[in-house]
Amino acid sequence: MNYQIAKEFPHPILEKQGKPVVSIYMDTNTRVPERFENPIRFKNLVKEVQRSLDDNRNFKDLFDLFGVMANDSLFWDYASEGVAILADEEECVVYKLPMDVPNQAIVADSFYTKPLLKNYQSSGLYHVLGLNRDSFYFFEADKTQIYQIPVDEKDSTLVGVLGKEKTEPHLTAGSYGGDQSLYHGHGGAKDEKNLDRDKFFRYVDTFILEQYSNSFKIPLILIGLDEHQGEFRKISKNPYLIKEGVKIDVDAVDTKTLHQKVQKVMKDLFDQQIKEQVAFFFEAQAKDLASDDMIQIGKAISQGKISRLFLNGNKVHPGKFDPILGSVQEDDLLSPYVGDIYDAMAEAVLSRGGIVTILEGVDMPTGSDIAAIYRY
Repeated sequence: MNYQIAKEFPHPILEKQGKPVVSIYMDTNTRVPERFENPIRFKNLVKEVQRSLDDNRNFKDLFDLFGVMANDSLFWDYASEGVAILADEEECVVYKLPMDVPNQAIVADSFYTKPLLKNYQSSGLYHVLGLNRDSFYFFEADKTQIYQIPVDEKDSTLVGVLGKEKTEPHLTAGSYGGDQSLYHGHGGAKDEKNLDRDKFFRYVDTFILEQYSNSFKIPLILIGLDEHQGEFRKISKNPYLIKEGVKIDVDAVDTKTLHQKVQKVMKDLFDQQIKEQVAFFFEAQAKDLASDDMIQIGKAISQGKISRLFLNGNKVHPGKFDPILGSVQEDDLLSPYVGDIYDAMAEAVLSRGGIVTILEGVDMPTGSDIAAIYRY
């Protein structure tokens, strides 16, 4: 058995239900000498898994793999802030996370995924357009990285786009009392440059929309000087261009600084969306289209009524949830194969096309650790 590094969530392994599965989360040390403790801490979490399983024989290959991973110096040398491992007797999936996670080793009938949900809800892909008067750069980014997407100069520069179509000075002739004609320019060089800029910006907007935005359907952040931002936004027809941008010269910042600035824009956007979602919860609750009662929410999940589920990411409610019947069986975490009711509900909502939002306790709509908005 080998492990695979996963970058997408959810992963098909989550579809495996009804038998013991293993979820390990570990807050990894990334600095020397603390990172040398990572293999030891991982082995301790594996021991917790072994103690939780009634019969380890079916998991022999998995535990052999865990032994190899514990001694794999490359695995730990390039560790990120956190690691998540989802596994059963046939498969092992590893997520390297750019965030701290609580150290946990859980054996249950379903995978524990709330930390993964929290990570991926705010680390989705987005595009970045760095715009100058006569050229642009294009990037793809997420919570952890940003990289430039190469674009041919025939599409990314004003000269490449307009070529011979650049606006020429417009001259007219006039005669003033003699045979000699005098030529006068109309509009001036500044007007000609603005006409070319507008033509170029329209091309850029259409190019990005047709080549990227229509296919990816992800947010687009605009970077550029204030004057360029204003003119581009006037002509843009891209519905994925977000309102907030970064008003700097893209040529004046390095990649690291650029990523920090655009990531702040995305974080502010996410925080604003959370506030709007919580406000919508109260509107829906006034119409009996929302609840913060776990039993009522469980029944609504089984009926496919949940549009959005809010969960306190720091709380675990031990027990089992039946997504078909919508029934809840509360239990003790020390009992064999007992998972998190909230986590099982989250998986059921996702499988039915709903949205799951993991929040801090203080950000929850009410004092409850669970809340939901209904479709109808």
